[in-house]
Amino acid sequence: MSLCQERSKTQMNIKSYLALIAIDLKLAMRMRAVIFFNYLFPLMFFFIFGMLFHARNHPEAMVQVLSMTLTMGVLGNGLFGGGIRAIQEREMNILRRYKVTPITPAPLLVGAMVTGWAIFLPYIVVMFALAHFYYHMPWPENLASLLVFVSVGQVAFRSIGLVIASVANSMQEGTILVQLCYFPMLFLSGATFPVSMFPRWLQVFTNFIPASYLVNGVKAMMQRGEGVGGAWKPLAALATTIVVGGFVGMKLFRWEKEEKIRTSAKLWILAVLVPFLLLGIWQAHR
Repeated sequence: MSLCQERSKTQMNIKSYLALIAIDLKLAMRMRAVIFFNYLFPLMFFFIFGMLFHARNHPEAMVQVLSMTLTMGVLGNGLFGGGIRAIQEREMNILRRYKVTPITPAPLLVGAMVTGWAIFLPYIVVMFALAHFYYHMPWPENLASLLVFVSVGQVAFRSIGLVIASVANSMQEGTILVQLCYFPMLFLSGATFPVSMFPRWLQVFTNFIPASYLVNGVKAMMQRGEGVGGAWKPLAALATTIVVGGFVGMKLFRWEKEEKIRTSAKLWILAVLVPFLLLGIWQAHR
């Protein structure tokens, strides 16, 4: 293959990725569930937590409030926005339409991750703007590092959602799997209740919860002013999850709802949790 042909092929691949991302964004913004789980649901809890922690009188409490609401937004965007939506598209035979085109699962999966990030980014900006202008919290000195860290976390949980969508044979099964992942991460990570309230054995268990590293990373960066380098361990775990999740998602990708997957294949969900299992073991023995 000549250099010109390779360059032309690369340009076509880039165009296919950009076209799919544009289509994905248009479809996503038409769905009420996307608006609810990405903006209204976490925004409601932002004000509830702000009131409970008296953040108007104690701006320092916004560190806890932001770590909670950002994590809730990431989980909703990744597991429900990524997982449930992907299952819906397969159930409604939307993915089948792409099958007849010369396209691989890679652009679809990458497009879904980029779309999730693009939709979620305005929410992050709104949260920090509200914390600053309404609750009088100073702008974080490392705001750029925080945006990078939360963005990596969002894409990581989006990849977990896509893996769940890949192993679910029906909408009902996918909803159960998403909820089995969502609620433990929501309630045991420190996103809703401070981990200090838990008994000792449960505090050790939280080291194995992926969302715990997102909560702790955000808190460390806001309280101690750490940059991306200071949170390299959770950042590395989240980045590894993106790679593993993308690989597993491509391996198990199905175009049509009639294509069923073996029960044993559901164990692939554990593969994306391996980085957090290793970190949890290391934290428990530290």
